[in-house]
Amino acid sequence: MIFEALVLGIIFGKLRGGHIKRLGYQTLRFPLILILSFIILLGTSIAISLGYEKIIAIRMYLYIISYCFLFLVLFLNLHMKSVWWILIGAILNFAAIALNNGSMPIDIAVLEKMNFTNLLNSIKIGSLPNYIPIHEAYAYTQHLGKKFTTPAFYPIKQIFSIGDCFIAIGLFLYVQRVMQSKMYKKMTNLISFDHKGRMGRSRG
Repeated sequence: MIFEALVLGIIFGKLRGGHIKRLGYQTLRFPLILILSFIILLGTSIAISLGYEKIIAIRMYLYIISYCFLFLVLFLNLHMKSVWWILIGAILNFAAIALNNGSMPIDIAVLEKMNFTNLLNSIKIGSLPNYIPIHEAYAYTQHLGKKFTTPAFYPIKQIFSIGDCFIAIGLFLYVQRVMQSKMYKKMTNLISFDHKGRMGRSRG
């Protein structure tokens, strides 16, 4: 859903008069902390899929560290409305994982219906402890698990959580905000070059 949110955000941003080149302009505060959060999450997921027992044993701590970094960056960027959507989605996903000891609930019936055979078998034999069957999830976290799917006509099969939906909406809105931002124009107009190539400030 992340990819689709970004692509749709760019398309709608362009239709609304935005500029793609503005996506290269940095608008988030503390982006390096955000990157570090993603690296920890991705690294943890890869290590778990490869069966590293030590990482599996401490995955909850790694998730906590990663989400703390993520929440920090999001809180520092709440002046952007789109970030609120991402924050809500992140909180929902973290709640589902944290209340189930480092495992995201996932609907086994949906996996079977969508023919996700490899993922289904891995969960059943316990080789992917970062997922648990949704019926084993703690209390109301069953509603926060991955149980929603893309429409039948959509070529890419996906299963996602309600938190993923909020994050996708936030990214969709964020991309449009950046593409339509006036900040880029203001910054480019501040700097000019004279006929000798010397840099100066624009008065216009």
